[in-house]
Amino acid sequence: MTDIIPAEKHPHVHVIYEYGPEFRPHSSPFLRLIRPLSHPQVQAHVHTTFGLDYDNEPADLVIVDRLWRRDVSLQLVQDLVNKIRLRGARFIYTLDDNYFDLAFNDDSWPNTEILPIVSFMLRQADAVLVTTAVLRQRLLEYNPNIHVLPNQLDERLLVTHHPSSIPSHNNKTHIVIGYMGTFTHDEDFMMVLPALKSIHQRYPGRIEVQVIGVVNREETKKELQALPIRYIYPKPEEHEYPLFMLWFTGHINWDIAISPLQNTPFNNCKSDIKFLDYASIGAAGIFSNSPVYSSTVLHQQNGWIAENTSEAWEEALETLLNESPLRLKIAQNAAFYLYKERILAQRASDLVETIKLLC
Repeated sequence: MTDIIPAEKHPHVHVIYEYGPEFRPHSSPFLRLIRPLSHPQVQAHVHTTFGLDYDNEPADLVIVDRLWRRDVSLQLVQDLVNKIRLRGARFIYTLDDNYFDLAFNDDSWPNTEILPIVSFMLRQADAVLVTTAVLRQRLLEYNPNIHVLPNQLDERLLVTHHPSSIPSHNNKTHIVIGYMGTFTHDEDFMMVLPALKSIHQRYPGRIEVQVIGVVNREETKKELQALPIRYIYPKPEEHEYPLFMLWFTGHINWDIAISPLQNTPFNNCKSDIKFLDYASIGAAGIFSNSPVYSSTVLHQQNGWIAENTSEAWEEALETLLNESPLRLKIAQNAAFYLYKERILAQRASDLVETIKLLC
């Protein structure tokens, strides 16, 4: 009689994602948790549920994301951790920002009141998942068991711009320079404004600057009026991450994309997601010389690394404006890297192995 080999038991992971006023997930959990854990190559090995809270269902791991909810309090997270412990599950905390070095604005959210909450969850967690090695190093004082899972893009949301489809445009005279990000980059944009102004003045009619998000303050927008600038917005129903990425990769055509980033302890813990996003649309990216991009961007190969000076940014912009073969090479190499190294179809096993290790 042949012995029957029992089927492999799949770990059960319950994810409590960070959500907003309408109870919908923020972009960050979509990128780091919901899309990866919903990927077919992960679902074949892991059973995952998602929710706003934990209702005592059986689970091997309960993952709590970032700040969880807008009305988060120390009492709420203490009660949550107690529920997880009583059910015998392991508590995993995920974080992709260095809140301990964030310059908080008193009238905005989050504010300094979240720091004891983040500290509590870090110290209580059986393990912590972060997106970068720099962030891991910053948080080791709170928990020694920290695992790095770099951000990957879900290839199911990438509409166009596979490396082989990037057009050369060797004789293109009108160049579109794009900048995409959350509404928190006023200072970063102002840092490169002199270089953009100079390029516009020296090459009249050659460039158009397109912006998605990025700028929050009206005074910044007034300063930017000196540029040939256009603000682009998806439809309201396309604001949520999955539909946004379908819109972004299907409709945005930038020749050059920029990611200026001031050198601060908070910024240095960020991930290289801008590089991945720009690679997904076939743009040649210019990035600040920062730990964020040091392990991903190879200067003049798959991106351009610029020091945070007006002179360095002007040189980068002028070179890519005028040297179309270099611009094409950078865009294609970035896309090749994305599809070879940083999509879920290539990296799903990393997540599965980490989950099994944590169970």
